[in-house]
Amino acid sequence: MAKAAQVEIHQTTEAAEAPPVPKAGRRKLIIVAAAVVILLGAAAGAAWQFAQSDEPATPVAKGKAAAKGKDKEPEKEKKPSVFMSLDTFTVNLQEENGEHYLQTSVVFEVADDKTADLIKAQMPVIRSKMLLLLSSKRPSEIKTLEGKEKLASEIATEARKHAKLKSPELALTNVHFNAFVIQ
Repeated sequence: MAKAAQVEIHQTTEAAEAPPVPKAGRRKLIIVAAAVVILLGAAAGAAWQFAQSDEPATPVAKGKAAAKGKDKEPEKEKKPSVFMSLDTFTVNLQEENGEHYLQTSVVFEVADDKTADLIKAQMPVIRSKMLLLLSSKRPSEIKTLEGKEKLASEIATEARKHAKLKSPELALTNVHFNAFVIQ
């Protein structure tokens, strides 16, 4: 009989130690656990975002970024291009099935104002060379897209040569046509 009493006492102490959890309590526990997981995820995401940003958030991180910056060359900011519109050119083209002429308006895209000033200083020579170049073309040579692109490249080469643009900072980056009429 003593064993039976011990078993009953043992069973009652287990029941006293772990009372059954009501369903409402389980829901609250699950909601709290989910909220903690979401908050930890948000904190980890924010930390990752700050680690990826260009500007360090703390003074210590700024010092580390400065030390990294010594190893790398600083990236140059891309400056907006400067555009130079030239007067309209009207030239007779080489004869091909009759007489034809070309009327075009050209725009130079240059790196900066210094380059624009160098080109302006040589503009009479550049315009003269461009007139000679344009009048040496046949309508069939410049009628296609490829022909126009080749002509733009030749104009850029002539302008660079006569404006003495040799350094990469002084760049005539592109030649654009605002008008291009062959008649």
